[in-house]
Amino acid sequence: MYRNFFGLKSRPFVLTPNPDFLYLSKIHDLALIHLEYGILHNVGFIVLTGEIGAGKTTLLKYLLEKKKIKNPLDIAYVLNTNLGPEEFLDMLVKEFDIKCNSKDKSDLLDALATHFISQYSRGIRSVIVVDEAQNLPLNTFEELRMLSNIDVGDTSVVQIILVGQPELKERLSHHSLTQLAQRISVYYHLTSLPKDEVKNYIEHRLRVAGYNLKNPLFDEKAIDRISEASKGIPRLINKICDSALTYAYADGSKIVSVDIVEQVLKDNALLLDSHVCYEKREKDIFEKENKIKEKLDNSNDFYRLLEQLNNEIKALKIRIHALESLKHSDNGVEVLEKMLREEREKNRTLERKLMSLTIKYNTLEKELKKQRESVIYKNKPKKRKFLGILK
Repeated sequence: MYRNFFGLKSRPFVLTPNPDFLYLSKIHDLALIHLEYGILHNVGFIVLTGEIGAGKTTLLKYLLEKKKIKNPLDIAYVLNTNLGPEEFLDMLVKEFDIKCNSKDKSDLLDALATHFISQYSRGIRSVIVVDEAQNLPLNTFEELRMLSNIDVGDTSVVQIILVGQPELKERLSHHSLTQLAQRISVYYHLTSLPKDEVKNYIEHRLRVAGYNLKNPLFDEKAIDRISEASKGIPRLINKICDSALTYAYADGSKIVSVDIVEQVLKDNALLLDSHVCYEKREKDIFEKENKIKEKLDNSNDFYRLLEQLNNEIKALKIRIHALESLKHSDNGVEVLEKMLREEREKNRTLERKLMSLTIKYNTLEKELKKQRESVIYKNKPKKRKFLGILK
């Protein structure tokens, strides 16, 4: 509506993440360096957190779509994170465009493992990007950890990037996710823009949208008020600026003044309130869910250890099956045969550990049973003896 009036080729302050408009502030540039390091060196898990509207998704899209990565990437974006393990794996299969007729978890894992190793043998790296990852159930996090076990030699064939709000860091500190947390190699928290960079942010987006006049479109006082009201959060800056341009167009003004910004804020109180309320509501829901899950989580260390070993064995079997399916392909035959031997040896070692733990567990069960029987016997009321009187 206002593009021709201000000499713009496109709307500069749209809310949808667009890597073409990315402004590399000092904070965003440092975040990009961390992410790029993680991708180039194929580290374990990468975690990026930040407040709502801080620019996490835009930054990630710029890295994966615009930045030139040495090896080609096969990327799956997961945006709906309120999913159980089977639903999550099924979504990954669809995102990677893998043909799998079964909905069984083991079949889905098998299909994904085969795809990852196949892509690796062709020099393509598979990447899983999970947005709003703070909403993932704990057992779905465990499936991600299982997927990260798929490797060829010492090289991981799939990279996992978790993106979310600050609550994600709290989520990952849960005791059941200790193994996953230990695999996080890169972590960065994206903060809001400092006051002195808000002006540069606004002018950058205007230039990308085609504004090339010498006179600034937003005056200094207007920018100061936008910085104050938005608290440096890019999404809120975009909301205010977009509305301010509409108001200026309606008034026939070629400059956005502080009065126009004040009018925007006055007429659109929900513009800022809804953002604050949403943040508070999300935090309250997260805290309530955490308390409920803590109460429900009554498993002891021994059972968790057994479950982890079982999961490791399942993961190894899946990798062995995937490797066997590629054994007769033209690419990487020698590497795959070597991996088969290594995986079988790992499998046998884990099975021996599991057998040893099972024997110890059964022994403890027998001892506990004896102790219970002994306690029952000691507490059993004794029968009284009555002596008859002979006459």
